[in-house]
Amino acid sequence: MIPKSMQRFFGYGVIVLGLLGTLGINLFTLAHMLRARTNVPWADQWVMVEDLVKRGRGEPLWPILWTPYWGHRLVIPRLLFLADARWLSFASLTWLTMLLQLTHIALLIALAWLLLGRKSLASFMIAIAVILSLMLSPFQMENFVWSMQTMFPLVFVAATGAFLCLSLAGTTCHPTFLVLSVALGLISSYTMPNGILIWPVLVVQSAYLRQNWKVGMTLAGIGTFVIVSYLWHYTRPLEMGMSVGGMLRHPIDAILLLVGLILGSPFRFTTRADLGLGMAALVTTAYLYTRTILSRSLERRWFSALFAIILFLLLSSLSLVAGRLTPKDLHSASEDFLPGRYFTMICLCWVGIALLVLSTFSAEKRPWLLCPYGLLFVCLMFTSVVRQLTEAEDWADFFRGTDAVGSALLLDVPDEQMLSLLWPSKPERDERTLFLRQHELAMFHEPRMNWPGKRVSDLFRSPAGKCAGAIEKTADLGGSWRVTGWAWDANASKPPDDILFTDSTGRVIGLARGGLRHGYIPGFFVEAQPPPPHARFRGSEWLGYVRKGIDTPWAEVGLYGVFRSEGNVCSIK
Repeated sequence: MIPKSMQRFFGYGVIVLGLLGTLGINLFTLAHMLRARTNVPWADQWVMVEDLVKRGRGEPLWPILWTPYWGHRLVIPRLLFLADARWLSFASLTWLTMLLQLTHIALLIALAWLLLGRKSLASFMIAIAVILSLMLSPFQMENFVWSMQTMFPLVFVAATGAFLCLSLAGTTCHPTFLVLSVALGLISSYTMPNGILIWPVLVVQSAYLRQNWKVGMTLAGIGTFVIVSYLWHYTRPLEMGMSVGGMLRHPIDAILLLVGLILGSPFRFTTRADLGLGMAALVTTAYLYTRTILSRSLERRWFSALFAIILFLLLSSLSLVAGRLTPKDLHSASEDFLPGRYFTMICLCWVGIALLVLSTFSAEKRPWLLCPYGLLFVCLMFTSVVRQLTEAEDWADFFRGTDAVGSALLLDVPDEQMLSLLWPSKPERDERTLFLRQHELAMFHEPRMNWPGKRVSDLFRSPAGKCAGAIEKTADLGGSWRVTGWAWDANASKPPDDILFTDSTGRVIGLARGGLRHGYIPGFFVEAQPPPPHARFRGSEWLGYVRKGIDTPWAEVGLYGVFRSEGNVCSIK
């Protein structure tokens, strides 16, 4: 018989190992988020640039904010983008996304402490590991590194904050927390469509807390106004999602989409396995959810917030099936049939399930029942580690490539093959690029905008040394050039951040971004060829452009690597 002290020591050891593994993945994710920051707009961000153009022409603000875009009324996100353009030159919002996500993590850890901390330290530590693993999962990288997707973390952190504030209001209905709850509910509602679902959930939570009936009626009245205003002249994209009617006509397909593509998708096993795990999670969660609501073992005040979060996530998942998914998605040949943007909601769903399970069994003092769930969450968090790390690196490389292609916009190089991947319509892209250039926004506010035409010696102190590297490929773009190559500083064991091309007089004639993997910029180009020897230097590739009107022979073109943090350059030979 193993002594209880040894069992406890072994149990805490396993928990600590899980936490350390989680923190390792978190640090990898954060490092690649920093590497992926870019001020170059991509895809839907160009629509936000059009909003800036409209404001620049003097068009009224409210119609711009209220216009639906692909089923969204982006009132709050558009305000953020306009504020970003006004005060931060339309720079990357990665910092804001991470601030929102870290705030959400803090709120969830606080809720975990209220539910578990005073009862079971081990359960609280497990909850922290699950929260950190899922809320900073690389599966969410699309939302972490693309400024347009700030709205995905925002809608959910605002909802969680609203539910917690209503719990803090308690049965005494503290007015400050009630006002905060309503304010956060409004932010959530006017960020994304599923945000309007917060109001019926708040009404149910208020009833569960046994608050004064006037609070419930007030929340219902505000919610009715918000929902009606949101749906007024609302236009839904055609041929998207099953729709509510389709879900009612085909309930089996709707359930399969819910449990297979949403709950089961993080496992990334097989479609059938994901469906099975998703269904098991849904059934057991529904059982625990119902049983715990009727139980008196948990403090109603704090459990009400978890109760509301899970209900809101269930309704949000159903709205995703109605608005975005169809049965054919179940049979997609792609391994990534569910876009990464939805994983913020999916990961939060699993966090809610974990907190429900931990709080239920900790309250009942039956920790052995956690074992089956422990295996499930170990699979969820760690069996896909390699795929998660790959996801983080791929998205970082993609946006690093976006940043590199931005050099074509800075130098006015007509590389339509690459630029069309930023925004396909050339006339629209040209008009919006001109606006950004005239107002020194986005990439036109960066220091590299002012480098062309100046001498390297005027921009940086004397070269700190030499870097290995060379030009690998050039592509003639009607007098301008797209250029790829590699560079590496052996002394610092890292690649330059930027590459400068100079003519025979030392003046800058072209720009490139470094830090890319050899021949691999997902979404831009992938070269299927044996890697050269320098490919062993991870991230040594660069992509850039030389502008039109330069007569310097390639043999006389100088190459310099820029290290932004040190403020110096190296000569590339």
